[in-house]
Parts: sequence; structure tokens; C-alpha cells
Amino acid sequence: MEGNRLAFAPPGENLSHPGLTRGRTLTAVFGEGKLILAAPNGFCFDAQMEEHTSTGGFALLARCESLRAFGGLRANDGALLTATVGSVAANTPAPSAEALRTAFTSSRTAARVLETRRDTEIPLVKLHLDGHSAAGASGTHWRGAFVVRGHLVSVALYAPDGSSFLGEKGARLIREFMRATRNATQLAKVTTPASPGESAPLRSKRPLARTDPQSITAEAAIAVKG
Repeated sequence: MEGNRLAFAPPGENLSHPGLTRGRTLTAVFGEGKLILAAPNGFCFDAQMEEHTSTGGFALLARCESLRAFGGLRANDGALLTATVGSVAANTPAPSAEALRTAFTSSRTAARVLETRRDTEIPLVKLHLDGHSAAGASGTHWRGAFVVRGHLVSVALYAPDGSSFLGEKGARLIREFMRATRNATQLAKVTTPASPGESAPLRSKRPLARTDPQSITAEAAIAVKG
């Protein structure tokens, strides 16, 4: 992969952001903290490529060792993941595999569908599409989509011809990305501090009665289970 940033930039994006933090990160935050994209094992986000809009944004991931200290990609990387984020209604279901097939086969540049994975959490389609913007990548690539906390995340995986990522390895990588993102987003949700103006419940200054240790253990277990 040549890693030309402009090839992956969102529409209308022509220049880099000189003030943007460069380098490698393991998470990317969207929707004012409601969505945390989390990199799968061995992959990092290219911070220079990250783009935010009022309704979502764009992120690019590659193997951590392939990312230069100041962003960009070296040649011949094994795989690239891109994630395009958009806001949706809270009750929006994940798109089906059939919906993905229709979206790509009925587009202006119709793709040839090579394989369909009808996973209920993250459906996947393997497409062949000539003329895409991933320089150095095969025309065959994976596409998938999932919904997290009012955001639709559309994922693409690109790799050179002959790469194992164009097979089962690539499907597993996208699923790992989805699971890591859902786990990170859920963790952020339960650990979000109180909003300004909110305060913790006041404790009484009177001495509290001693509680049986077994009761404490049971109460703690219930609290953890939620």
C-alpha cells in the first residue's frame, strides 16, 4: 500500500490538518464520546487520517509497526481497515447482508459480490470492485457494517492480491474490530463521570451500622451484575 492520505480522505478533504495529533493510537472517539472505535489486536489508528464531522467521521487503521511516527503508511502493508461513522436513530437495527449486497450492486459503479456472511451482529460481503481508491490493494475486499449507540459504522478491509486477509482472516479481523469497539463503547458508557451540576449522594455524618461481611459480598455482587 502506498498510503496516500488523500486517497482515503472524506469528500471535500484536500489538505492535512497541521494541528492534528499525529502518530499511532488504539482508540478513536466520535459522537462526543458516545462511540469509541477500538483497534483490533496488532492494529493502530493513523491519527493523521482521522476526520470528524457534525454527524460522524472517518478513521483508518493499519498494523502498528507499519505506521510511521508522523502518520502515513509504508509500502506493502498486509491490510488496511477504514471506518466511516454516521449518526442514526437510537433504535436503528444493523443492516442485513442483503442490504449490503443491494447497496453495492445497485450503485453507480456496480460491484461483483463474491461471498456473503449473514452474521446477525455484523454482516459481511466480499466484493470485487475495480477502480477503488486504495492504491496497491486488490479489487477484492471485505465490507461490513454494525450499529453502536446511535452510530452506524461502515467498515472496509483492503489488502494486496494474494493476501490471507482477503479470506477468512479478514472476516475475523473485522469481527474483532466490531467486538473491541462495542466493548470499549460500553465501558466508556458505564464509567462516564456525572455531568456538570450533578453531585454524588450526600452521606450522613452519623455513624453507620456495621453490616455482616457476607451481606456486603452479596450486595457487591449484585452491583457488579447491574
